[in-house]
Amino acid sequence: MKLSKIYSNKPFQNTTFIIEKGGFNAIIGDVKGKQNDSKQHNLGKSKFGELVDFLLLKGIDTKKFFFYKDSSKEKFTGYEFYLEVLLNSGKYLTVKRTVDYPTKISFKLNEARSTDYIYYENFDKTLMPIDKAKDYLNELLNFDFCKSNNESYRRLVSYSLRTQGDYEPKMKTIFQLRKFAKNKDKDWKPLLFSLLGFDGKVLREKYELEEKIKEDNKTIKNQEKDFGIKSEDKDAIVGKKQNVEIDREILQGELENLNFYNQDKATIQNLVGNIEEEIAELNTQLYNIEYDIKKLNDSIRNEFSFDIKKIKNIFDEVDLYFPDKLTKSYEQLIDFNHQITQERNSQIRHTLSEKLQEEKEISGKLIVLNKKREQFRELIQDTSLFKKYAIYQKKMIEIERELYKYQTQLDAIKEMEEKKEKIEEKQKHELQEVRDLLKEIVDNTANCTLYMSIRKTFSEIVKRVLNENALIKISPNSNYNIEFDPYFPDYAKDEGATYYKILCVAFDLAILINYREQSHFRFVYHDDVISGDDNGVKSRLIEVVREICEKYNIQYIFSAIKDNIPQSQDISQNIILELNDKDDNGKLFKMTF
Repeated sequence: MKLSKIYSNKPFQNTTFIIEKGGFNAIIGDVKGKQNDSKQHNLGKSKFGELVDFLLLKGIDTKKFFFYKDSSKEKFTGYEFYLEVLLNSGKYLTVKRTVDYPTKISFKLNEARSTDYIYYENFDKTLMPIDKAKDYLNELLNFDFCKSNNESYRRLVSYSLRTQGDYEPKMKTIFQLRKFAKNKDKDWKPLLFSLLGFDGKVLREKYELEEKIKEDNKTIKNQEKDFGIKSEDKDAIVGKKQNVEIDREILQGELENLNFYNQDKATIQNLVGNIEEEIAELNTQLYNIEYDIKKLNDSIRNEFSFDIKKIKNIFDEVDLYFPDKLTKSYEQLIDFNHQITQERNSQIRHTLSEKLQEEKEISGKLIVLNKKREQFRELIQDTSLFKKYAIYQKKMIEIERELYKYQTQLDAIKEMEEKKEKIEEKQKHELQEVRDLLKEIVDNTANCTLYMSIRKTFSEIVKRVLNENALIKISPNSNYNIEFDPYFPDYAKDEGATYYKILCVAFDLAILINYREQSHFRFVYHDDVISGDDNGVKSRLIEVVREICEKYNIQYIFSAIKDNIPQSQDISQNIILELNDKDDNGKLFKMTF
């Protein structure tokens, strides 16, 4: 894959790349004003590589990427960018990505290179979500390495696109790359191991096994911390549990000897079901009898009363005659009533006597039943017995809780022991087998044709440019983790960034040269790679890169400050973009931001 065109719908230095064999491309920054780093950056030279990466669907942080910073986001509103690339199939693909909607990607596939900067209205794929867009582009690129290793093209981009910060000696960015700087070894070393021609799956498996072992060990430590135990405490816990079980047996016997629960239950049933019911019934009978006695007593007191003299006086007062015969009749009636009343009272007294006897009997029964009730109540309300039971019950709860704790600890220890056995199994067998296999690979690197060829190419390029010996070295450390190092003379290290940049260039080119027979990237972009004071190094670098582009059909794109280009090298035919600081028209986005 090569870069063909990059352009925008708004002010921008639209650029067409040289894609023919010998595609040597130069982006030059011509600084006429005060030459300082900030001035050089203001041209947009370094932003060019970031924009290419953006259009190759890099995931971006909208708080950090330059389009979205507070000082510039309003200026880039409405910008649409297009990148046309030459696929290894011979077709041309245009990728559209906008500033306003960076997660919606459109694609247009053409049989031939466009003759102009076309702002397509119709696309083959429109506004695809970013993740699906990456998958689609990965499919169209169809890189052999990606298919064989189940990788995405995005993981390889940085080996073909190095911007500022990707040449840092302290970070060893030759192999790890800046974007992997904060990643774990497992996130990039298997990839590089595969890229160099080895079986990266073996290295990845090693990291996965080690990570699983580490996670299991961490789980065991967390369990030990949570339960306050260690595996070696197992026998002591068994002993403690045994002692508590003895305590439980003793306490259980004491509770059974109290035997008051069933008694109390029967007592309550007897009190509620029998005594209380009988007392209630007798109280009802007693109430009825007492009511009858009262009525009988009232009847005896209310004897018949009739005063004949008062009746005569009343007649005299109203001048009425009261006959003597009528007086006699009333006297006979009074005698008759007295006789009847005496007979009735005699019967009432007899009945009253019976009622009083019944009252006495019921009262006697109630006295007995109430005494029984009081006895039962005293029994079930015996506070000392309940206090004793409450103490025993509380003790039993504590014992059960303690037994549960010990059993839980024993279960946890069992689980930890099983995990330790699995860890030991992994370490003795699976992990050791992988380590042995890695050792065999590293001990026999000469058997890996691709690695030997990449290393040879790397050393040749460094030798030609720097006139120094350097090589790629891989070695296992004490944990059999693979270490990647560029080996070159100590005095060359003192030169710092200049030598390190050349090593990065040499490695990236060595990869492209040795993957030229496969479907792979066919371009590499190096930002600000030609710098420093040694014109000899810079001249040799340009010559070597020109030759490689011609011989292996690789597209090389670099950016540099014009004054850093050696006068001995004529690159005028290779300049695809020249930026300057005369005014905004000379800047990448034709504006200052």
